[in-house]
Amino acid sequence: MKRVVNYVFILIAGCLLLASCTKDSINPADAESINGLGGDTWTPGAIDNWIKDTLTTPYNISVKYKWDQFEDISDITSILVPPKEENIVPILSAVRQVWINPYIAEAGESFFKNTTPKYFYMIGSPAFGPNQTIKLGVAEGGKKIILLAINLTKVKGMTGYNATDSFWAKEMFHTINHEYAHILHQTVLYPQDFKSLNSNLLTTNWTDYTDEVAPRDGFVSAYAMNNSDDDFVETVSLMLINGRPWFENLIASIPNGVTDRGTTKETAVAHLRAKESIIVNYYKQVWNIDFYQLQTRVRNAVVSMLY
Repeated sequence: MKRVVNYVFILIAGCLLLASCTKDSINPADAESINGLGGDTWTPGAIDNWIKDTLTTPYNISVKYKWDQFEDISDITSILVPPKEENIVPILSAVRQVWINPYIAEAGESFFKNTTPKYFYMIGSPAFGPNQTIKLGVAEGGKKIILLAINLTKVKGMTGYNATDSFWAKEMFHTINHEYAHILHQTVLYPQDFKSLNSNLLTTNWTDYTDEVAPRDGFVSAYAMNNSDDDFVETVSLMLINGRPWFENLIASIPNGVTDRGTTKETAVAHLRAKESIIVNYYKQVWNIDFYQLQTRVRNAVVSMLY
């Protein structure tokens, strides 16, 4: 990234007393509510009307972008900030172009309405984890997707957008397709054959590897090494947003030799090809979707939003 943006979110709470505070000096009822963060109450405006007309009415998708102190984000331990309101409509418009429209074009509105999560919660900042990892989204039970880093995300048409600085937007598209693929396989599980492909190389220590090294062991990314479910959705998502030529180049770039985990080029290529085949068949047999046509639509939309 060439753009560096610093955000400071300071919450000051305590007793400004000369004497030390005691438990009795704090009213538990007061401690349960922290007002004034911008999301307590508000009059619906242009953003809310756009969300209602574009997402809620046609697809029954609700979006919360105001800060909510009672929102359950227990899986995210980082300090977070609310999203900038001027980012909401452009970003959701891009989400519609890259995610909603391609699936509806290939599978129809009925499919999309039956499988889509019904609730989006937007957060301004990313969540930084250990080993320099960044969490950009969370899916909860197929009903809710939390999107982070909204304040860092820009697409074409937004003030200050630069096509050479599209990292966060591309990661958002990656995240949405990743989480949606989770919802699909949680609805109808992918074939068990997928789980047998280089399963001995799955590791919760995936942060020890890089996206450049992962293909040499038959994975599309380092995170795909985390478990079979993440391997499946990472492969789906990256194939969709990057396009078919990218996948072919990924396979062609695998060097000769044996990795330190004992994988040969031939084995890595065979596993990636097998994963591609399983995914294509899964989408066709389970959802009646031509994956390659969907892939073309998604990739074209990504290009139109970023380049």
